[in-house]
Amino acid sequence: NLYSKSISRPSYPLHTPEAYFSYFCQNDITTVVRLNRTLYDGRRFEDAGFEHHDLFFLDGTTPSDLIVRRFLHVCESTDGAVAVHCKAGLGRTGTLIGCYLMKHFRFTAAEAIAWIRVCRPGSIIAVTAQTKRPTFRDSKGLGRRQSLSCSPFMKVQE
Repeated sequence: NLYSKSISRPSYPLHTPEAYFSYFCQNDITTVVRLNRTLYDGRRFEDAGFEHHDLFFLDGTTPSDLIVRRFLHVCESTDGAVAVHCKAGLGRTGTLIGCYLMKHFRFTAAEAIAWIRVCRPGSIIAVTAQTKRPTFRDSKGLGRRQSLSCSPFMKVQE
């Protein structure tokens, strides 16, 4: 059942895509990346003018190289900001944002995890995130001057 109105479940408030449209527009968010199983119809974002991408992988696991490459491509080819979410916004979301930080800001895995935990306490607690440390040999974007913001939606400013 795809949710048609905002509801709550134990520990996870669920809202319709429409609940986010105004905030996304005010914050130049043009793209949504969903990492969890389908709980809403992504076409609702698309019908409102947002891009929507599904990059599902199981919570507590390491994303495949294909998922990481697709995520980076979405982020690198989007004009506006990207909203990334999974069910709780702590594991899968933080892991892929960490990959972006490693590639574009030259963070080590430990630095990326620490930064994300400052921005979103409780993030990336799975053992696999601590032990499997990906590296990026692609230097695209590493020379650009960029600054980070620890806001509800991370923004990269050049």
